[in-house]
Amino acid sequence: MNKIIGETVKIEKAGYSLELSEKTITVFLDGEQVSALRPESSVNLLINGEVREGEPEITGFFRDGDRFIWTDKERCEYILTVFDDRFEYYIKVKGSGKVFGVDYFSGNKNVPNPGSEYEFDRGFMPIPTITGARQCEFPAQESYDEFSYLTIPPLFCYVFDICGVNEKLCFALAAEKGHHNFTKFTYTTKSDNFLRRFWLSTDQSGHESFQGEWISPKILVFGAPDRETALKYYSDYYFANGLSERKAKETPPRFWYGPIACGWIEQAAYSMKHNLGLGAQELACEKLYNNFMSEMKRRNLHPQILIIDDKWQKEYGTAVADTEKWPDLRGWIDRNLQENNCRTMLWYKLWDAEGLPDDCTMYDEKENRRVADPTNPKYRALLRENLHRLLSSDQGCYNAYGLKLDFAFFQPVGEKSESYSGLYGVELYYEYVKFIYECVKEIKPEAVVSGSPCHPYFNKYIDHGRLHDYFPDLRRCFEEFRFRAMLYKTALPDAVIDTDGSSFHSRRDTMRHLTMAHTIGVPDLYCITPMPSLELSDSDWDKVAKVWSEYSEEIDKRYNL
Repeated sequence: MNKIIGETVKIEKAGYSLELSEKTITVFLDGEQVSALRPESSVNLLINGEVREGEPEITGFFRDGDRFIWTDKERCEYILTVFDDRFEYYIKVKGSGKVFGVDYFSGNKNVPNPGSEYEFDRGFMPIPTITGARQCEFPAQESYDEFSYLTIPPLFCYVFDICGVNEKLCFALAAEKGHHNFTKFTYTTKSDNFLRRFWLSTDQSGHESFQGEWISPKILVFGAPDRETALKYYSDYYFANGLSERKAKETPPRFWYGPIACGWIEQAAYSMKHNLGLGAQELACEKLYNNFMSEMKRRNLHPQILIIDDKWQKEYGTAVADTEKWPDLRGWIDRNLQENNCRTMLWYKLWDAEGLPDDCTMYDEKENRRVADPTNPKYRALLRENLHRLLSSDQGCYNAYGLKLDFAFFQPVGEKSESYSGLYGVELYYEYVKFIYECVKEIKPEAVVSGSPCHPYFNKYIDHGRLHDYFPDLRRCFEEFRFRAMLYKTALPDAVIDTDGSSFHSRRDTMRHLTMAHTIGVPDLYCITPMPSLELSDSDWDKVAKVWSEYSEEIDKRYNL
C-alpha cells in the first residue's frame, strides 16, 4: 500500500472518470465534473444514551491497486474501490460502540462548509407518496427525507439529472446480509458561505453494534442513461453479489394469475349504498362477500382469487375469525372454491399487537405503542399457530390459499425500539416476512404470500408484489400503477404483479385502469357496488368482463387448459 502525498490520481473508465486527492473525490460524467465528494464521512455513535457526531479529519491517503484509502484521526478508514462501471465507497471503524447513523461524504459537520459539492439539478428517489406529492422527484437544492409508506422498503437509489449532461449520476445504498439495520436513506443539503453542499445518511438509531471493527453499508456511485436503467443496475447488483436470492424456476399455480377480487373498497361502498353508517372494517363479513361474489357473477366476472380484507378477524394479533361476521369461515372458503373455482386469501395486518401478550411485543418509539416482535420466540410460536389455522386444511383450520400482508409501515422506529434479536429497520421486517413465507410454504406450498417490499433483498420471499393504495383524488390510476409496476418488476423479478384497486371516484380514471391493468400485471377488482361518487353502467361492466375473459383465456393457454 503506497502513501500518496500532494498528488492527484486520475482514473479513466468507460462510463466515468475520477480525480482523487487527499481532500476530494471529483466525479466526471461525459467529461463534465458533476460532483466533488468529501472522502471523509461522519460516523455518529450512541454513547451512554447520547449521540456523538463524528468529527472526521483526514490524516493520510493511500493506494492499494484499485483501492484507495483515506485514514482518519477517529480510527476510521474511508475506502473507495474502482470498477469499470462504478466505484464503491464504505467506512471501516475500529473500536466498539453502537452506530446511530452515518453521514456519507459529509466531512466534519461541526466546522464551516460541511458536505460535498454537486452540479446536479433534480433528484429522483423511488418512494411514491400516498397523495402523489413530490412523487419521487425533488430539487437538488432541497433535502429529501421521505419515509416509505407504500414501497416498504424502497429501492435505496438516488438518480440525479445534470443539465447539459446526458448521463445521470446515481448513489445507491447496499448492505451485507444481516446489516440492513436502517429504515431510510436520506439526502441532506446545507448552505454555508454562499455554496450549498450535500451528504447522504442512514439511520441505524443505535441498533448496529460492533466490537473490534465495523464496516458500513456501501455507497455505489455510477452513471446511467435513465432512471429505470439505474434502478435495474442497483437491483442486479444485489443478485450478482449474493446479497439477494432468486427463486427456483418453477411455474406458479394457475390461480396465482387471477383475476383477483379484493373487498376493501366494496366494504365501504356497500355501507354507503345501504346507508348503514358502518365503517368499512365492520363489513368484512359473510353477507358482504356473498353479495360481492353474486354481483361479480351477474356481471360475468369470474375471479380466481378473492381477498377478504380488513377486519375479518376478532383481533389483529391473534387472527381468529370473528364469528359474528363469519359463523363458519372454513365452510365459506371451501364453498367458494367448489362453486366458483375461486380460492380465498386473507388480509393480514402486520405488527399489530391487538390481543397479544406483552411478552410477545416490542416498543415503537416513534408512535409510542407496542407492536409484535417478529424475532421473539414466544411470538414466533404464536404466529406459526396462527398461520397453520389460517391456511391448513386440517380440521378446525380455515383452508385459505394465501395472505395479503399489509401495514408494513407500522414497523417500529426509534432508538428505544429494541427487538428480541437486536435486528432493526429493514432487517427486522425482512426477518418477519421470511418467517411468514417459510411457515406458509411448509403449511401449503401453493399458497400466495402477497406484500409490498420493493427491494431485491426480499425477492425470494414474495409471490405477489402488490402495488398498494391509490389516493382517490388523483386522476392517473393506470399511469401511477404502471410506474409502481416498473419498480416492483425491477426489485422483485420473480414476483407476480398484483395491480391492486382503482380509485372508484372518477369514471374515466376508474375505467382506464380496469380495462388496462392486465397490461402491467394481474387485474384486481376492489369494488362492484355503486358509490356516491361513481356508478358504472352495464356497458362499462361489459367492457371489464370482456377484458377479464380475454386475459383469462390467454393465461389458460399458457397452462394448456
